[in-house]
Amino acid sequence: MSKILPKKLNYLNKFLLDKYITEHLPGSSILISQNNEEVGYFEKGFMDVEREKPINRNTIFRIYSMTKPITSVCIMSLFEKGLIHLNDEVEKFIPEWKNLKVYESGDKNNFKTKSPNRKMLIHDLLTHRSGLTYHFTNETPVDEMYRDKGIMIAQGDKLGPDEYIKLLADIPLEFSPGKHFNYSISTDILGFIIERITNKTLFEFFKETILDPLDMNDTFFTIPKEKKERFASCYVCDAKNGGYKLSDDSQSSAFSNTPKSFSGGGGLLSTIDDYMKFCNMLQNKGTINGTTILGKKTTELMMSNQLEKNVDLSQIAKGRWSETLFEGIGFSLGGSVVIDPVRNKNISSLGEFAWGGAAGTAFWVDPVEKINVVFMTQIMNFLERDALRSELRTVVNQSLV
Repeated sequence: MSKILPKKLNYLNKFLLDKYITEHLPGSSILISQNNEEVGYFEKGFMDVEREKPINRNTIFRIYSMTKPITSVCIMSLFEKGLIHLNDEVEKFIPEWKNLKVYESGDKNNFKTKSPNRKMLIHDLLTHRSGLTYHFTNETPVDEMYRDKGIMIAQGDKLGPDEYIKLLADIPLEFSPGKHFNYSISTDILGFIIERITNKTLFEFFKETILDPLDMNDTFFTIPKEKKERFASCYVCDAKNGGYKLSDDSQSSAFSNTPKSFSGGGGLLSTIDDYMKFCNMLQNKGTINGTTILGKKTTELMMSNQLEKNVDLSQIAKGRWSETLFEGIGFSLGGSVVIDPVRNKNISSLGEFAWGGAAGTAFWVDPVEKINVVFMTQIMNFLERDALRSELRTVVNQSLV
């Protein structure tokens, strides 16, 4: 294993943060650990541009899809207890879905369906191979049906889990389960299943299983009133005029209200230090500082590539996930995993587990170099997001000697 040279990490502040803050981002921070010990932290810019509040170590961010690995760990904790199995049919927990059909042709008002080749499994939900989709993909009549029915599981929702499940029972799948990878509401459905199995809210189960044991005291679905001053505003890329503009003001955000549905796919708020505690636990194979969240073998399974025959996302995915950017990248039970660094044309390690969020946040856990990285910012539709994440890996890994 190599060692990070802290002096070389300073390039993060000089190049990446200065470059992107100047041109694209309101503010950002990055935390790096090796062997579960902090080796670098950098911050730059504002958490709230309008109020000129600088980003800092205690800033609370919308982590959106970085919620997904937390939901996956909770599913795997139920797996360890024998309460759920990867090959369980989803209809065992959602009997309303016994007669799901697959879209064949037509438009949203007049379409043909067929029976799926097989039933949807819990494994399909964990690997986004369920046939479900997202309302914002704008690719097929199926996601148009999601928009028409209001299936937009997000903060501020007025529909409860059972209501979403009932609506989805009448909308066809995009494909037979297992055929493709398609990023979707699959993890939100896993959150609903957790609630059905445990008879607890998703947040209650998160707190009991992960948040309280790891002392992740600044991670929640709703911003507490007493912590609102630490909550960042969120911005959106202004493609027309350049730069960015305010999207969600911290003081009037929908995250101030408790939703009827907790989004296991993208609803959490967190700090950079809280999320690093989660990463350190994964790096340490489920146990950290005497606290065990998952067993070693369970953690290894969760972070392993689940795509058969060693195919990568570019070969099996639909939409943007089929692009060359995802060559050499597989998918685990909750995040991406590097299966061929050379094919990916990036400086990374075999088995690197990672994911990101819609507002530009990202993390990765490198099991070879024992490095964990958490990057935080708050900007939606950031056109340079993938380039930034690639450059972050380059600059962090060039510090290894």
